[in-house]
Amino acid sequence: MFRGNTNEYLFKMLFNINHIFFSKLKHHNMKSLLLFNAIYILLSCGNNNTNATDNSVDTSLKANVDTSLKVKTESSAMNLDTTLNFEESAEGSLPKDWVAAVGKWAIVTEENNKVLKQSAANSGSTFNICVNDKLVYQDLQLQVKLKAASGKEDQGGGLVWRYIDKNNYYIVRSNPLEKNVVLYKVENGKRKDLPLVGKGRTYGMDAPMETTKWHTLKVIIQQNMFTVLFDGKELFKVKDDTFKVGGLVGVWTKADAQTYFDDLTVHTIK
Repeated sequence: MFRGNTNEYLFKMLFNINHIFFSKLKHHNMKSLLLFNAIYILLSCGNNNTNATDNSVDTSLKANVDTSLKVKTESSAMNLDTTLNFEESAEGSLPKDWVAAVGKWAIVTEENNKVLKQSAANSGSTFNICVNDKLVYQDLQLQVKLKAASGKEDQGGGLVWRYIDKNNYYIVRSNPLEKNVVLYKVENGKRKDLPLVGKGRTYGMDAPMETTKWHTLKVIIQQNMFTVLFDGKELFKVKDDTFKVGGLVGVWTKADAQTYFDDLTVHTIK
């Protein structure tokens, strides 16, 4: 089978046939020769158009394949329901796929149970953050068990979602010193508490809590609406459009708040 350029092949064939016609055939066959040449011209034009169409199809197919691969890759990093209890993690190190952006984070044993602890004694507006750098979520239910171990300046901790970097994310935290739960956005490194739906900017809501006692903090994230629950009770809702796309999830403390975290649960909302 001829594997070169189709036009080149037709041209060679035409040349040979023309040569035969002129050298061996009589004048009355000239009409046949002209007809054949006309057919060649049409075939050439048609072939060019066909190649253009084929190229277009190939390009479109490649684009579709590239898109499919991209979607597949993104899907593998998103929409994964999981519960992390850290029991399989090595003590003294970070859990697999977790990154400490700020602070001192490691697996420790607490009450015969492996948990993630923040133990740095920082100060001021230092936000200690540890995130899972493999899982990306947009709409989800995010829950964690936490226990404040110590902290003179600050205590407790919270949940991070739609994390872009250490300067841009959402955070909801509980603080036994203040006995309240507050939802903030951190944008360009600046933290700001967000107003509650129907209540305005109240700096979160008070809730009963104690140091050295386990509590459960949960947030339900649906597009721009965030519903916060503490120990199973709904406290408030916040609506905000600052960070709309998916991001990483993780845990957080402030300043010298040394806190234990366990049973981080993620459930996607579709």
